[in-house]
Amino acid sequence: MVRRLLAGGLARAIVIVGIIFFALYAIVALILARTGFAYSEGLAAGIMAYLFIMGVLVLWLLERRRHTQPGPVAEEFLMNNRAVHDMIGAPVKVTIPSPPPAGKGPGQVTVDCFVTGPDGSGEAMVVLARLDKGYQVLGADLDVAGVRKSVAA
Repeated sequence: MVRRLLAGGLARAIVIVGIIFFALYAIVALILARTGFAYSEGLAAGIMAYLFIMGVLVLWLLERRRHTQPGPVAEEFLMNNRAVHDMIGAPVKVTIPSPPPAGKGPGQVTVDCFVTGPDGSGEAMVVLARLDKGYQVLGADLDVAGVRKSVAA
């Protein structure tokens, strides 16, 4: 579930978590107000603010960890790429049979993937640059039913 939440990016995930916590705040404040608790809104606001900050911290750590592995970066690239959608349809399911090990220092990594969609399936070879802060997609080659297509990042 967190993986799907982060698929749209960290900013979108923070907004969604904020909406959820605001709705929870309204419910908790309403319940505490009905019980006659004097500081119900302040208490509920403090608790929800703390939980929201912790939620954002967890999302940030998961996003950072996800970008330090080559497999999830390649998977996200293939799932969100328009050229891949045109060849095999959307939604795209990506399977990585043997993810390459994450190394240290700058370099280049190739990730072999199987992609499937409603209109077909094929193989993809994603080339990533290993940087200090994670991986960046350089490009990919997609082979669907013998038709090869290069996909730029």
